[in-house]
Amino acid sequence: MNTPGKKHSYAVEQRLRLIDFLAFTYGYVNRAALIDYFGISGQQASLDLQCYLGEAPGNLQYNPSVKAYLRAEKFTRVFP
Repeated sequence: MNTPGKKHSYAVEQRLRLIDFLAFTYGYVNRAALIDYFGISGQQASLDLQCYLGEAPGNLQYNPSVKAYLRAEKFTRVFP
């Protein structure tokens, strides 16, 4: 996830870890989970999800009918 020269703050890394965990464990993740758990804004939750998608392309697919990102068939844990 963290590529050389692309270091995240501790807070951002923890939010990315939660995205990875929720997708792996429950099969989906949404902004509300990040907002509730970390007390962040909706905008920050969206940025974190976009960051995760940028670093783990193909892991999640957005489903507008449930307003959540669903675990993709070829999901691979980024934070084991």
